[in-house]
Amino acid sequence: MDKLEPLRPLAPDELELLHWMFEHGSDDLRSFLPQMEGVHACRSCKCGCPSIRLEVDKSASLGLDRGETVVGDFEGKTALGELVGVLLFQRKGRLTELEVYSMDGQIKGESGKFGLPVIESMNLLVWEPVPGHPNVRAAAKSPGLPA
Repeated sequence: MDKLEPLRPLAPDELELLHWMFEHGSDDLRSFLPQMEGVHACRSCKCGCPSIRLEVDKSASLGLDRGETVVGDFEGKTALGELVGVLLFQRKGRLTELEVYSMDGQIKGESGKFGLPVIESMNLLVWEPVPGHPNVRAAAKSPGLPA
């Protein structure tokens, strides 16, 4: 089993992204905002993505836990124009991971590495039913943003 990286403070770009997500996400997501004080992180994946595991201070207040693990679902583009999804996970009221993944498989470069999305490109994803398909949902742009 791989050894975990040591915990570290959030990098400025990680902190900026998370704050943007709290500001533009749901009220449920905002209930986790107090956990940002003193949060630490480490890489959670070795594939080249910038996903991080989050370690919240034990004294931080718990966020709203409705049983869902995903509390934030967003999309954006990296500085190279790569379309990425951004998920924020929680477990038992504590933030656990910020996952960033390729949405279209168009990561540029041979290494497969890519960065965080550019804040100006970010959108909240809202999932809607697909007419005629009762068990299928499709992502739609966030309310109030141009299509």
